[in-house]
Amino acid sequence: MATVTCPECRSETMPGAAFCGYCGTPQGSEHPGESYRPRSSASQFPRTPGDQYVASAGPGQHAPPVPSPPRDFRLDLRRLSRADQTAGAASLVVLVSLFLPWFGFGTLGANISIAGTTAHGYLVIVVITALLMAGYLLLRSGWSTFPVRLPIAHETLLLAGTGVQFLLVLIGFLDVPLAGLGREIGAYLALLAAVAAAVPVARPVVRSWPGRHLPGPHIPLRRLRAYADYAARCRASAAGVMPDSRPHSLVRWA
Repeated sequence: MATVTCPECRSETMPGAAFCGYCGTPQGSEHPGESYRPRSSASQFPRTPGDQYVASAGPGQHAPPVPSPPRDFRLDLRRLSRADQTAGAASLVVLVSLFLPWFGFGTLGANISIAGTTAHGYLVIVVITALLMAGYLLLRSGWSTFPVRLPIAHETLLLAGTGVQFLLVLIGFLDVPLAGLGREIGAYLALLAAVAAAVPVARPVVRSWPGRHLPGPHIPLRRLRAYADYAARCRASAAGVMPDSRPHSLVRWA
C-alpha cells in the first residue's frame, strides 16, 4: 500500500488521511510523489540544511544587540551653570594675573617689578589648580552627562578648588617678600579674580548651612510678646509688685 509523506515532519501517513498523525499538519494540500519543498521556518534558527537564518524579534527570540552610538564630545558652555561659568572664567583670570607684576619699586627713574610666581614659589599650586579647574569645566561642557563618575560631588570639587585658590592668593597678596616693595596690578587682579571665583560656589553652601536657621517651629511675634508679658507678671507677683493696667508698667502694692 502506498504511503503519503508529510511535507512538514517528513513522516509517513496512511493515504487519504486529512491530518498527519505526528504533527497534525493538513494533508490535503500535497499528494503522494510530490517533491518536497522546504518551508520557511518560524524560528530564526534553521531547522533543515535548506533553511536560511532569518533574524526575528518574536517572543523568546533574541536578535543580536544593537551597538549603542558613541557619545561624541561637543563643546557647549550653556551646559554649565552660571556659577560654573563664573568660576571657570575667574580662574583663567587668576592664571594670567600670576605672571603679571605683583610687587615692585621705582628708583632713579627705573621701575623694577617681579611676577607673582617669582615672588612666591607656592603660587605654582594656584597655576596647577586653575588649569585643572578650567580643563575640568571644559570637559564637563562637552557632554550632557559626564562620562566619568567622580568620587565626590561636583559642587564639593569646585568649592575645594576655588577655596585653595583663594587662600593661596590671599597669603601671597599679604606676604610682601621684601620691605619697601609695593603691590602692583597683578596682585590686585589675582585677589579680585580669586574672590569672584569662590563667591558663586560658596554662596549656596553658606545659605544651606545648618546653623544659619534657628531650630524649632516658627513662633509669631505677637505670641512672643504675650509670653513676655506673662513672664513679667509672674515675676512681679513673686516679688510682691502688682502690675498696672498699662502694659509693661508695675505699681508697688500699698
